[in-house]
Amino acid sequence: MPDNFDILEKLFEKSVRLNPINNLQFTFGEKYVAAMNNNGQIGVCATLNVKVHPKVIGNIDLSKVECRVAANAFVNASLNYLAKPDGYGDIFDVVDFTRFTNPVMIGYFGSLVQKLQGKGVSPVVFDIDQHEAPVLPMEKQHEYLMQANCVILTSTSISNGTFGGIAQAVSPKCSIYMLGPSTPLDDLMFTLPQVKGLFGSIFPLHSAETLNLIAQGYGTWGFMHTMQKVYRIRK
Repeated sequence: MPDNFDILEKLFEKSVRLNPINNLQFTFGEKYVAAMNNNGQIGVCATLNVKVHPKVIGNIDLSKVECRVAANAFVNASLNYLAKPDGYGDIFDVVDFTRFTNPVMIGYFGSLVQKLQGKGVSPVVFDIDQHEAPVLPMEKQHEYLMQANCVILTSTSISNGTFGGIAQAVSPKCSIYMLGPSTPLDDLMFTLPQVKGLFGSIFPLHSAETLNLIAQGYGTWGFMHTMQKVYRIRK
């Protein structure tokens, strides 16, 4: 993988060929941005406290995080409904994490950590928000990634630009599982051999409830009841 490889750039180019970004309706919330195309397909991306202004839509610059958030939502609206899912449900019910000896989680998913610990699996956790618990200092992340044989990775790593570096840091034999509503489900994600599973979400077509909740500033827990968890596994 080239040092300057950017999976979002590839996904964005593919999405634009299907439907120009200016044709989509965007909803800008405090915690999420949502995009809806003419078919009612909705894609979302977490903002991670980045202010995303509507003016970015007219000039997408993938070197800027706020533009990357909007582009990620656009990608998900354009591509996620075209991907044939392998199933519906939670990552914990699909992947047997007990077979991994050095699991690392990047992006603290509290409920998943509790479930894993209930099975005797204790992942090392890193999160940009150092107030999340229990997390290790970010400066230790590279060290643990080099030893990891499994990484549960928040898909906001795509929009914040850290995905490429994480994929380069891990062993070729490491299994990466992408997780969260921001997850692109397109085949392009599997161009990185370590990516073994995509665990994302789709929404009912034209879901006004989803868009209204995002506009009101709700996060994942606020609109979770409107989405369906879907996954794809590398064949």
